[in-house]
Amino acid sequence: MKLNSFLAVALVLGAVAFTMRSQTAPPKPAAMAAKIAIVAMRDAMISTLDGKAAAAKMDSTYGPKRAALEKEQAAIVTAEDQLRKGAATMSPDAQRSAAQSLANRKKTLERDAQDLDDAMQQEDNRLMQDISGKMGAVIDGYAKKNGYTVVMDASVPVLWAADSANVTPEIIKEYDAAHPSKGAGAAKK
Repeated sequence: MKLNSFLAVALVLGAVAFTMRSQTAPPKPAAMAAKIAIVAMRDAMISTLDGKAAAAKMDSTYGPKRAALEKEQAAIVTAEDQLRKGAATMSPDAQRSAAQSLANRKKTLERDAQDLDDAMQQEDNRLMQDISGKMGAVIDGYAKKNGYTVVMDASVPVLWAADSANVTPEIIKEYDAAHPSKGAGAAKK
C-alpha cells in the first residue's frame, strides 16, 4: 500500500510540475538595440554627381522653353497695359479684337506652360527613378556595413532625430564612389 501512495504522490507532483512548466513562457531573446539613420533622399539624389548631371540636362533642355514662355508672358502683360491705356481712343470693334487676341494668347501660353511642366515632371521622374534604384543599393550596403537596423527618409514625419542620425552626406559620397557620373565634369560648379 505504501508503494501505491508513494506512486500517487509522485504522479501528482509530476503533473503539478509539468503544468507549472508548461504555463511559464520561454525566456524572450534580448532586444536588439536599434540603430537608426535618417537620409534626405531627394536632397541626396540631386546632390550626387548623377543628380547634378541630370539637373544640368534638365536646365539645358527646358531652360530655353521656360525663357520663351516667360518672354511671352511679359509681352502679354505689356499688350494688356497698352490696351487699357489706348481703350479710350479705340473703336469698340478694335477693343474686342485686341481683347480676343490677348485671350487667345493667354490660353496658348497656359497650355504651353502646362505642357512644359508636364514634360519636365515626367523627365524628372524618369531621371530620379534611375538614380533612386542605384541609391537603394548604396543605402542597403551602407546600412549593413555600419550596423543600422532602420534607415528612414527625412521626408516622412520624423518628430526628432539627432544630427548624428543624418547620414545623407555619407550616402552621397558612397553613391558617387559606386556610380561615377559620365557627366560629372559638366555638373561640377
